[in-house]
Amino acid sequence: MSKTLIINPVKRGYKTIVLLLLSFSLLACGGSDSDTESTLEPTPEPIPTPVPDPTPVADPTSGYITNPDLNETPNGMLNAVLTNRNPDCRAYVTDDNNGDYGARGITDRSNLAVGAPYFPGSNKESIVIIDLVIVSGGYIQNPSNPDQPGSWNYAVVIETNDAELATHCRMQHNMIPNHDLGWDVGAPNEDNVWVTEIDHDDMQITYLPVNPQFSNPLVADDTDRNPTNFMDYDGILLNGIGIAMDSGFCYNPDHARVNAAGNSTGCGDGSVWFEIPAYTLQEPSAEKMAAIFDEYFGHGFEGTYHYHAMTHPLQSNDEATIAPGLNGSPLIGFAKDGFPIYGKWFINTEGDLVKAKSGYKLKNWPLNPDENGFGQSRQPYTNTPPFKEHGTPPTPWDVLNRAQDFDFSFTSEPFGIPLGRYIDDWVYDNGNTGNLDECNGATDVNGVYGYYITNEYPYGPICTFGVHEPSFGKVPPLRWDDELADPGRIFDEMGNKINGH
Repeated sequence: MSKTLIINPVKRGYKTIVLLLLSFSLLACGGSDSDTESTLEPTPEPIPTPVPDPTPVADPTSGYITNPDLNETPNGMLNAVLTNRNPDCRAYVTDDNNGDYGARGITDRSNLAVGAPYFPGSNKESIVIIDLVIVSGGYIQNPSNPDQPGSWNYAVVIETNDAELATHCRMQHNMIPNHDLGWDVGAPNEDNVWVTEIDHDDMQITYLPVNPQFSNPLVADDTDRNPTNFMDYDGILLNGIGIAMDSGFCYNPDHARVNAAGNSTGCGDGSVWFEIPAYTLQEPSAEKMAAIFDEYFGHGFEGTYHYHAMTHPLQSNDEATIAPGLNGSPLIGFAKDGFPIYGKWFINTEGDLVKAKSGYKLKNWPLNPDENGFGQSRQPYTNTPPFKEHGTPPTPWDVLNRAQDFDFSFTSEPFGIPLGRYIDDWVYDNGNTGNLDECNGATDVNGVYGYYITNEYPYGPICTFGVHEPSFGKVPPLRWDDELADPGRIFDEMGNKINGH
């Protein structure tokens, strides 16, 4: 097939979207509020930040297996398994798919009911178009002061078919994946339901830097947790879906919609004891989880579908146990700093094909140690703001041995939550565990730094070492109306509502 670049996606029947630059902050899926961050006593010793190898990436034109040519087949990238490890986003514009990574024939179970906004929910389309653009601006605002962060001017974007001139790859996508998705929708007081259908007109634009840069100074940077209308994704996959590594669920037995384990939604900045949304990926038997996912560990937030872990989108179904080939896993997306996100396998700097393994371990809380000296109870937080103080989650040991120390008035059956179910239960082991750094990243045999998917916490790029791209922040459809205070940011010149950048 021709390798002519798709520069103007009019042939797919949707309008080119006007991009407006805003500043973005994280809104976790369960909602957000803010206050002073709590501290834990005693304070653990600081953990040194590992330094990724900043060696330039390998030649992007050789040594990689291109992705299957599927864009002109009836279903496009439906359930596609990718093969290319090329870290250069331009490779996915100029391959035989011409930058078209969309799919057709998708079933959305959240829209199957009569009266659903996208009824009947079958034979739906995922739109993903990637092209090349030149964006004015730069990483460095002042050449004499490289520590001063720069910025990209997304209001001035020039399309190009010259890969050497391009500063970014531009992804235009409707946030619908290349596979079936969804769950039954019901009222907020019902069990085991989603509360909103997925929006199929959630058109967004994401910019992927051609030459991502490490931050200076080099730090492991997590996404901020601030109360805004935005959801700041930690990565975007080639099927156009965002990944959110933070949690909006926490231990809060006082909440009006607390579940039987004492967890609820609505947890933002200042909260403690965040429940790991995708914990059942490593502990399938876990009970009474607050989050409800489909089989891809995806769900909706205010109409936008996204992942909290990556099980097998764009990868083979058995990649958790079997390497997909001699070269390791394919690139499945890009983190918010522009560095690649791969599957679960890579060739390390020693030349060995290895499975990515998390570098995190369970914290050893000092309370009620067992015969091996491992604490059986969580250490309570101190200095927590009164309206954020909801107690400490009990463990199974606590329920058996000191249930009287906990408030179980919200449930008829006291439930102990095993160690490992909360983000607060984990700590990076400073390189002594696994083969990944604290952001779930590693450098491969070609000198390419990237982030990897694991079946253990933290599952993906929980933080990043590069300069963040602000376009990874999105306004979900049900929050668009909240932006009406500035109509110029909501409607295009034809009066049509645009996406929430």
